[in-house]
Amino acid sequence: MSATEAPAGAGKLATPQVAVIIPVLNRVDLLRRALDALDAQTHRDFEVVVVDDGSTDGSREEAETRIVAGRPVRVVRNPGRGSMAARHHGAMSTAAELVAFTDSDCEPVKGWLAALVAEADQGGDVVAGPTVPARPPRLLERTMEGGDDGGYPTCNVLYRRDRFAQVGGFAADAYQQFGFRIGSRGQGLGLGEDTLIAWKVRRGGGQARFAPDAIVRHAVFPPDFRDMIGRSWQVGFYPAMLKAIPELRETLVSHRLFFGARCRLFLYPAAAALVLRRRSVAAAFLAVWAVLRVRRSMRVGASPAQAAAVLPVEFIDDAVASAALLWGSARARSIVL
Repeated sequence: MSATEAPAGAGKLATPQVAVIIPVLNRVDLLRRALDALDAQTHRDFEVVVVDDGSTDGSREEAETRIVAGRPVRVVRNPGRGSMAARHHGAMSTAAELVAFTDSDCEPVKGWLAALVAEADQGGDVVAGPTVPARPPRLLERTMEGGDDGGYPTCNVLYRRDRFAQVGGFAADAYQQFGFRIGSRGQGLGLGEDTLIAWKVRRGGGQARFAPDAIVRHAVFPPDFRDMIGRSWQVGFYPAMLKAIPELRETLVSHRLFFGARCRLFLYPAAAALVLRRRSVAAAFLAVWAVLRVRRSMRVGASPAQAAAVLPVEFIDDAVASAALLWGSARARSIVL
């Protein structure tokens, strides 16, 4: 089915007010739950556009069989081009007045779309909502959360479609600005491109609003060391993003400089002390880091023994993130630690 080809019977339906765009790649079980959550929405004047990026696990077939809010789910194909290209492709395939984005690993609450549309009706050209973990994450598990911080992640955001098109949609070359290599995983994920387009809309005169009741619950994934380290290295794009959008220093980093867990900051002087061959000083800074890390883990329900057991993994993770931020800061000439 092409991007412009409608499913059987779809031509008899009026153009919906909203199109909800979901990119997917091999997440059939999560996609099924996401579609169930969308079918339970209180606002009903919408269509779902699932953009398949080359799934082999039945995700595309699952979407093609579904009816959501009285409309067949429309499936378009975007094989192997990455999630941000998939979102752009889906948004350009609809004539709906409003375009909302969520992800296959998310479950919007029943009033999600109604809350976003209500803010759009009040003049919002870009509307974000809060993202929360589906359950409290345990040690080393991965999830996502966010709110009214100016980041505009595409798991929970809505655009007026004419504004979206006016700024050119998602920038195909944003990865170059943020320092990712062609063909890299960071390029495919489209890190920061969602933030860039939202601020293009804002700087072009568009009104930004926040819908506190438009809640999306994000899946919690089990520990995956390789994925964790890869994502930590990708935070190296933050200095370039904050250089492009300096307003984010007020919301995404603390004291306009520090990103992420504050305990990680003790690794910088520890590394400097090692370079200067001050091993005792380095050991002292590492001890402070370890104590703060253990305390942080205990705040999410871990026992002291459990928290201590994962310290080697957390050390590697924090060290990679610190190195990535230093590299990104040097490349962008914009300091984030």
